[in-house]
Amino acid sequence: MQSQFTDLAPLYDSLMAEIPYEHWVDYVLKLAALEHHTVHRVLDVGCGTGSAAYLLADRGCEVVGFDASPQMIEVARRKAGGRRNPSFFVSRMEELNSSSTPSPFDTAISLFDTVNYVTDPTDLQRAFKAVFTVLEPGGLFIFDMNTPFALEMEMFTQNNLKSRGEPKYSWISKYNPLERLTTVDMSFYVKQGDTRVTVKETHFQRAYAVSEIHKMLAIAGLDVLDTFEAFTLKKPRASTDRAHIVARRPRI
Repeated sequence: MQSQFTDLAPLYDSLMAEIPYEHWVDYVLKLAALEHHTVHRVLDVGCGTGSAAYLLADRGCEVVGFDASPQMIEVARRKAGGRRNPSFFVSRMEELNSSSTPSPFDTAISLFDTVNYVTDPTDLQRAFKAVFTVLEPGGLFIFDMNTPFALEMEMFTQNNLKSRGEPKYSWISKYNPLERLTTVDMSFYVKQGDTRVTVKETHFQRAYAVSEIHKMLAIAGLDVLDTFEAFTLKKPRASTDRAHIVARRPRI
């Protein structure tokens, strides 16, 4: 599949300017607290431009983030302003290993549907095993995913062409039920002086059932502790579009 988060990387933080990152981080910490788990050393899986990683570092955590996109990691590093925490490196989720980064971590997180971007189930199984490997016994893995409902409803189809927001964009998603893949054709219209330049990327996500993810986590050696409709403590419903899953590497 073609590269994703390449030309988009310099636009990403502007695109996500309205996202309440602090709310996302608060929720992750809340889920950890429900398991009586204290978060100290965090691996941010698919960290993007590092916004969540920086917030966790501000709260006293030692954070290491990685992403498959060198361009996104370049943006994340530029935001450091001389800080050594968090630190970042480039890797695909399924290629992570204990030699990639000092381990173990007491917590791994993965936000903004990173798991859906791993479109080969074999690769995702490897990714979950990799997370198991770098977690310390008793460590938590907290992540979110787009549900099949979200992708089947083509919720990525959206635009802000009539708003004042920048950059202007138009996305069209198409779901293939046979392959369980969503293709999102993204067009961004970026101001350059008095004109606009069009930047295009195509993104791909796979629809994984929550039960399928639970099974893959178990095969990787991770115990599923709970699953919630995103940002709530409710169980997912048929119409849930995003779920958060909490898993643990067993203590022994």
